[in-house]
Amino acid sequence: MSNEEINRKIAVIFATDLVGYSMHMEKDENATLRGLRECNKIIEPLIKKQKGRIFNTGGDSVFAEFPSAVAAVDTAVEFQKQIKARNEKDTTDVKLEYRIGINMGDVVKEGDNLLGDGVNIAARLEALAQPGGITISKNVYDLVANKTKYEFNDLGLQKVKQNQFHAYDLLLNPSQKRKLKTQSSNTKILAMIGGAIAAVFVGLFFSGVLDKEKVIDKDNAVSSLSIPTILVYPFEDLSNIENAKGISPALTESMISSLSKYIGIRVLSGTTSKHAKNNNYSVKQFRSEYNADYVIKGSIQTIVNQSRINLQLVDLKENKVVWSDKEEFDLKEIFKVQDDIGNKILKHLQIKGVTGSTGSMFAKKFKNIENLTLTMNSRDEWRKFTIDGYKKFWEYTNQIENNLGKDNPALYNVKAWGIYQKILLGLSQNKEEDVKEMLKYADLDVLEYKNPAAYALRAMVEQRFISKDCDKSLVFINKAIELGGTVDTYTIAGTIYRLCNEYEKSIKNYKNALNLAPNDNGFFITKNLVSSYYLANKFEEIDRLVSPKVNLKDIEASMLGIYAYVSFDKNNKKEAKNILLKAIKKGLTKKLLVRQIGVSKAETFIEKLKHLGSID
Repeated sequence: MSNEEINRKIAVIFATDLVGYSMHMEKDENATLRGLRECNKIIEPLIKKQKGRIFNTGGDSVFAEFPSAVAAVDTAVEFQKQIKARNEKDTTDVKLEYRIGINMGDVVKEGDNLLGDGVNIAARLEALAQPGGITISKNVYDLVANKTKYEFNDLGLQKVKQNQFHAYDLLLNPSQKRKLKTQSSNTKILAMIGGAIAAVFVGLFFSGVLDKEKVIDKDNAVSSLSIPTILVYPFEDLSNIENAKGISPALTESMISSLSKYIGIRVLSGTTSKHAKNNNYSVKQFRSEYNADYVIKGSIQTIVNQSRINLQLVDLKENKVVWSDKEEFDLKEIFKVQDDIGNKILKHLQIKGVTGSTGSMFAKKFKNIENLTLTMNSRDEWRKFTIDGYKKFWEYTNQIENNLGKDNPALYNVKAWGIYQKILLGLSQNKEEDVKEMLKYADLDVLEYKNPAAYALRAMVEQRFISKDCDKSLVFINKAIELGGTVDTYTIAGTIYRLCNEYEKSIKNYKNALNLAPNDNGFFITKNLVSSYYLANKFEEIDRLVSPKVNLKDIEASMLGIYAYVSFDKNNKKEAKNILLKAIKKGLTKKLLVRQIGVSKAETFIEKLKHLGSID
């Protein structure tokens, strides 16, 4: 699977495994297999009832994903109850017990299967569980603790193999309450790191990644997307201690995992990192071979128990170091340190590499890196302006609300934009009530924060749904710019001026937004600038802006469609047809055109190009 095809999502993962399977099989194979079939007949309908999906089985194990944490936990409790009832029957030949682990995390979809840390940690939680027990991660606990009547036992921070997580037992009865010690000695830590590296290499070997016959396809490694591409170059190991030799690859993989939490950047795989190192590529080659925008380079040195990590983030476009850090620590703190440095770089890329001043405001508002990353992900999904993006936007937003608490003022702005999109996508069941709720959140946001984002939101709500009076809307948007023009403020100003038919001012504001935005992920600002250029009949500007981007995979449908119109206007009819058909395939519709250029212009557009392709 090429890097471009990696499909990530957040999922609730349920993992269960039969306790003592080998022992049962050795004792009575036929009876064990019959018992296993009986237990599968119990678990499968329970998973289906809660709208879960089994994505992998291993004979004595089942992995399933669920739409909610509560659904997964309820399934686990009911399954353990029914297994207990089965075992208590006199007619039961072989009494079987199961462990269950539940985690919510980032996973990679490959066909019908799910891979990644989200699945790995669920498996580690299952291994940590007691026979007949259920162990869950803290993020699952945070979602279900106040929504269920179950009792939980806090196990604290646990480290199993390469994974570190905060775990809780769900107590089906008081006898399950226990205390677990966390491993802290240097020997155990190094053993865990070595085990993690061994596991990684074994996994890569069996997947064929490390097969010497295989060579990385460079074309698959080259980015064809608008989002920044990051290469984590394997950490240089400067240590002379034999037992510390496994730390460097562990840090590299940990860094890749940390950065992959943010969907607004593209992180090249560990295999690509090794390929770059094995071929001794220069900084220039990182750019030419992988089209990388940034490279993270680092080194680690350990003397006795003390270690030092040096890190650099290099902007490959400008060929300069844009961030650096140094950490000195005791070796037993390696897990905390690798998380800390991963989060520091992630925050830098989220703000300095993608969102600019808007990201800085979010960082202050949402305090910690977890909530900031969830917010950045929700923002990226919203900006897709699709039904699927809308659903994912609310998934991330609900996670933030679970972290912050219900009706937290920090989410007024976010919720209002969610309702705004719901209405424009045609998903509202009661538009009047939704407009009232959206206006409530917008007004509360202004009262609570009085910042550019609050006034910009209020301006857009006024223009789209309340008075639709340009003068009133411009009062709010000018106040937002006065308080400090951010990327989002100028983008919203550009849209309001476009709706008010002041195209030159619209163009100016979109350009201001692009000048402030380190990167225009998904061409959100660019597509709006293209629409204003079109309305202002600036076709040459559209040609110059879009032509270099026309083959990028995530080019936006309306932007591509307008470029087709420009090509047709230049009498390049064959090119125009190919581009228009590509735009239609990517989702160009009349509704989308109306949103970008208005009803009358959209009708003229469709009429002129109708013989090239049908736009419904």
